[in-house]
Amino acid sequence: MRRLVAFIAAMILASGTAICSAGPALAASDTTAGATHIAVTLNEMSVVLSTNTVSAGPVVFDITNKGGAEHEFVILKTEIAEDSLPASADEAGKAAEIGHVDEVDPVLPGATASLSVTLTPGHYVLLCNKPGHYAAGMHAALTVTTPVAATLKEMSIALDRSFATRGSVTFSVTNNGTVMHEFVVLKTDLAEGALPPSADEPGKAEEVGHVDEIEDIAPGTTGTLTVSLEPGKYVLICNEPGHYAAGMHASFTILPSLPAKVIAAIEAERASEGIEDLSDEEGLVDVDALLKAPGVVITDLDRAAIGNGIIPRAIGANGSLIY
Repeated sequence: MRRLVAFIAAMILASGTAICSAGPALAASDTTAGATHIAVTLNEMSVVLSTNTVSAGPVVFDITNKGGAEHEFVILKTEIAEDSLPASADEAGKAAEIGHVDEVDPVLPGATASLSVTLTPGHYVLLCNKPGHYAAGMHAALTVTTPVAATLKEMSIALDRSFATRGSVTFSVTNNGTVMHEFVVLKTDLAEGALPPSADEPGKAEEVGHVDEIEDIAPGTTGTLTVSLEPGKYVLICNEPGHYAAGMHASFTILPSLPAKVIAAIEAERASEGIEDLSDEEGLVDVDALLKAPGVVITDLDRAAIGNGIIPRAIGANGSLIY
């Protein structure tokens, strides 16, 4: 694993980007209470999902084979693009199942099946890996996110974390105040408290770089907003008249992802060390205990990595985390 750590560090220094590759830390689950259901349709030759983005936690895949051939349904956690999996070295006509999580095999023509798993944040590839089926197009991508919790009150916005990695980000916004609020996402390099006043609406800030928003969040209620965000700086505000000026704003940063060639190299290195079936991997560390250990140096990049499923394995001599 030290060889892998050195390799990743060198590639990151060369590329100038942040760590956010997928890693282990997910397991199958028999618990379906409160799970999110995703409908999966298997055809010749496609995998169709009812949604391509879901929050982390229990997920139930409701699978129907509407084709005339026997299929299967395989879940992989990998940063490799859905159509770029390498070929299996052992089974002709199949893709290498890097980051294997779970599967249903077979799903007969006209049959239905259910698969319950607990998914951690990251990128997943869902496929049928019967010989020739993946190459013919039977694959789909799924993004699993952990919502950023935002709490609104008079007059502030509190976030449970101030960063995420590029791609789909879900905000879970709760109004703990006593008056109506809103939640506006702006992409701007301006400081969170330095937005100019609106030229058209007195008491409001100019919504420079407006991305999306939730309007009219009543006291005691929660709303959700899912947006696709590119790397950069963002400002989150309530723009009800007078609220921004009174302090209802927060900074947020989207970190970049690794280049595709770096991700592919890391995945190949993991596979060469025998880390392929994530549900079978042993020896994962207690992350909470590791983060609280004396002398540990935690950076924003570490927090982003852990939030995206990378599990640190040890502590370096200088207190840095080793993955």
